[in-house]
Amino acid sequence: MSDTVVTSDQAIQWRSEWAVSQSVWMRWPYRRDVWPDAGKAVQDEFLTVLHALAERNIPVSLQVHPDSPIPAGLPDQVTVHRVLFGDIWLRDCAPFIDVQGQTALHYGFDGWGGIDDQQRLDLSARDWLSDTLKLAHSEHAWVLEGGALHHDGEGTAIACAGSILHRPNNQGLTDRILREHLQASFAIDKLLMLPGKLTADETGGHVDNLACFIGPGEVVVAHTGDPSHPDYATCRRVYDFLVSSTDAQGRALKVHTLPLPRPPRLNAAEAVAIQHRPGVRKRIAGMQLMASYVNFLRVRHEQRDLVVLPAFGLPSDEKALAQMQQLLPNAEVILAPARHLLVGGGGWHCATFPY
Repeated sequence: MSDTVVTSDQAIQWRSEWAVSQSVWMRWPYRRDVWPDAGKAVQDEFLTVLHALAERNIPVSLQVHPDSPIPAGLPDQVTVHRVLFGDIWLRDCAPFIDVQGQTALHYGFDGWGGIDDQQRLDLSARDWLSDTLKLAHSEHAWVLEGGALHHDGEGTAIACAGSILHRPNNQGLTDRILREHLQASFAIDKLLMLPGKLTADETGGHVDNLACFIGPGEVVVAHTGDPSHPDYATCRRVYDFLVSSTDAQGRALKVHTLPLPRPPRLNAAEAVAIQHRPGVRKRIAGMQLMASYVNFLRVRHEQRDLVVLPAFGLPSDEKALAQMQQLLPNAEVILAPARHLLVGGGGWHCATFPY
């Protein structure tokens, strides 16, 4: 833990998703109690993304657990750090960093409401990261994960209540108190609390599966027109809510959609290849997996603006690619395989942390 602790209530200017970054931080999958065959299939997906970033001269800082061998075939642009950590979802337990890259806010982390008992290691790895980046930081006891809050860089944020207000570790946290805290700590003047969450989301409801800003006053949401889809009603409510909303600047939001696939399901071969143990959510054959194109990585490095969309081996992959490229014509948008990544409960946004 760093000896430098910020105790002032002065708000930081939190980095937006499109802020320029020096590199992308990631964690190498290794756990046998989460991934089939100790993560062999998802490791291949990671290598695909690592090479895609390297081909575009985007550096990656890769955390590798001390019990894991150094991955073979890493590009030269990847710097390996030997760090103890729980799971690969770095976004959810990373510090919230200001746009100047000097100050951070640390929040509690409870293993997504208790479905993973390795949160102590994730908190330790968070502290290690702040120390490595030489960030002054302040500590906050409430649980607030990086995938639970999204903002536009101009004072407006979106969130889902389930993963923030309805957590056991956040007893006493009300909607009013949360809004006051976000204003004091992040300079967020307006919080849009989305009405619902997606059914396959095991986090309690992370906004990075449902909606995100792609620019000030501009939002993209997961959406389906199929009334038989389990999330049809939620998607309608969220879309209608955002269309009728304004941001902190008083602007009506521009709302775009990306297709929401039906949740894939964990197959029997995957389920039996996971070494289940107490303390970690048991992943059983037939369980729904959270597939969302909204859960994408966006990284700006030097003059490049890159979007890495998750691909699930579905016809909707190409549709999502075309739609996102149309929404961000000045960015490069690529697909990266993520079907095996879904087994652990997240997408490429969850698994990455640009800084």
